[in-house]
Amino acid sequence: MIRILIVFSLISSTTFAQKLDTTKVLSTTKAVVDSTKKLSFLKSVLKTDSSNKRSIPRTVLLRSLVLPGWGQATNKQYWVIPIVYAAAAGGVYTIWWNNDKYKFYKSYLSQIVVDKKTEVFIPVNGELRGPFVQTQIEPAVKAYRRQRDLSWIGLAVGWTLQAIQANVSAHLKGFDMTEDISLKLEPALESSSFGASAGVKLRLNF
Repeated sequence: MIRILIVFSLISSTTFAQKLDTTKVLSTTKAVVDSTKKLSFLKSVLKTDSSNKRSIPRTVLLRSLVLPGWGQATNKQYWVIPIVYAAAAGGVYTIWWNNDKYKFYKSYLSQIVVDKKTEVFIPVNGELRGPFVQTQIEPAVKAYRRQRDLSWIGLAVGWTLQAIQANVSAHLKGFDMTEDISLKLEPALESSSFGASAGVKLRLNF
């Protein structure tokens, strides 16, 4: 009886170990598959298949979303890149300026709210001006905070628009813009149950 129990325990431990090994193998395989998918996605972004014209606009769009100007470089529209970065620099500066003013006036507002001061003096162009009370400083704090948030939204909208512009340009580059629009009459020979018959075929090229 004891031998049977020992054998049974050995079988159970072996089966449990095999299950653990199988779980590890499955988790490792899943990790490898996930990493492979990520690599294939990155390759699709970095590599453009010129033979497949439908994939080029999608690749350009993804590149523009990753890095502004990358899609324009792919389209060889290098003159657009300075415009994109000039607009981005303006947006970043606007965010920084509004955030700096927001922190500046908020520090004086906190002196009234937290430090229980009734009024404060604020330096403007190197001169102390005031006194200012809470109701005078709060509108400035709210205005600069709102402008900072709107600047962030504007930067995101601009980022999206430059990606859309690159995508549309890639679509237009693949569009057939030929001026060969002509109407041609050609002889045609058709067969039927009654025999062959001659005719004229009308062809429009555009």
